[in-house]
Amino acid sequence: MIALTAGVLFLLYLNVPAVAVRVHGAPFAIAAVVPLLLAIPVGWRILVRGEALVLPRALLAAVAMLGLHAISAISSDRPFESLDTVQAWLLEGVVLAFLIVNAVRTRAELHAAVYSILSAGAVMGLVALCQQLPGLGDATFGGLGQFDSAVVDSSGRVSPRLAGPIGETNRFAQIMAVLLPLAAGVAMVRRGGLRVLGWLGVFLIGVGVAFSFSRGAVVAVGLAVPFAVAFRMLRVRHVVLVGLAGVVVIASMPQYAERVGTIGRVVVQSIGLDPTGMRNADGAARGRLTEMKAAGMLFLDHPVLGAGPGLAPYSYEANAAVVGGKVRSGSRRSHNLYLQLAAETGLVGLLAFAFVVALVFRDLDRARRRFETTDRELWALSCGLALALVISLVSSLFLHAAYIRYFWMLIGVATAASAQPGTPALAAFLSRALRETAQRIRRDEARA
Repeated sequence: MIALTAGVLFLLYLNVPAVAVRVHGAPFAIAAVVPLLLAIPVGWRILVRGEALVLPRALLAAVAMLGLHAISAISSDRPFESLDTVQAWLLEGVVLAFLIVNAVRTRAELHAAVYSILSAGAVMGLVALCQQLPGLGDATFGGLGQFDSAVVDSSGRVSPRLAGPIGETNRFAQIMAVLLPLAAGVAMVRRGGLRVLGWLGVFLIGVGVAFSFSRGAVVAVGLAVPFAVAFRMLRVRHVVLVGLAGVVVIASMPQYAERVGTIGRVVVQSIGLDPTGMRNADGAARGRLTEMKAAGMLFLDHPVLGAGPGLAPYSYEANAAVVGGKVRSGSRRSHNLYLQLAAETGLVGLLAFAFVVALVFRDLDRARRRFETTDRELWALSCGLALALVISLVSSLFLHAAYIRYFWMLIGVATAASAQPGTPALAAFLSRALRETAQRIRRDEARA
């Protein structure tokens, strides 16, 4: 069962089911069945071994959050379309996290789950590294190394931005960047071959992030460093070494150096400290700022329950014309998870999401403190998962809620690592109901 769980997580994080459907024309049922395979180890625990379900408070809060999202959808102008978004969050999000929490319970299962996700990241990084070799620059490796756009430096040199199996560069950078603290945690506390593999994973994952040329990933990783120091995962000398390594990497990639150099300029321009305003900012920054402002205006129009999950893009053109900036035609996403939640689900939905995240962080922090002096391996995993969530949440300042399953996979593994008891009475009731239902089905089949 451990191998099955680890295999499913590996395939999901590598996005193999979606690549099989989109790139190779496989039936959609394949992509739908893969995550449901996690129900096999869960069913084996409940129905065969007689164990109880695990229902952490964070997941119960997530169910309540989706209930609020459903209310927002029903009250929207397009209820059926909006409910499709709620359904996606339920199936690709909360249900997936629930299956992970109930499939990953032991130390061995937790290690297998983390290593499978890191292995997926290492494979993506290896593909990115191979694409830098002569003759392989245009290879997509069966859809695992896609391209999305390109960057042009001041000398006119064009470099493709790698998008991995996702097909979107900034999202690819995000799902890779969250793995860096996990891989580093493994490398820091393990010995022998696992330590070498951990640092190799850090290198390969870093390669994937670097060749995505994502500015948001740099900001997210940089802001995670103070948390790593607070967790005592990094010392001052480590921070200096990490900083020097980052400078060397960026300096060796002039295209990336130029993009990173624009971060400060965009911030200054966006807050009005530059007399030229945003007129001289790059097109991507101006376009995203307009999209964010449009989402903010939609929130002001629907402050309590929002306009409805998934419906913000339809209001973009009208609101963008009012806020100004670089206005694009057609529907556009908010490019900011929190503004999107505020615009689509209102203050109620945004606070509910924040409450879920706060519960996960609380449980991880308790686990981190509990394991710091008793179990360095689990302490490192707890720190790595907390930092991964920090990176995910910071990078979401520049990304909307697409590929939401990656966030909920992280929530599921983090909740499993924190090992909180949740609500045992409700879990026992549901477990007993499942076993009684299975026994009734078997009796009916025997009579037939």
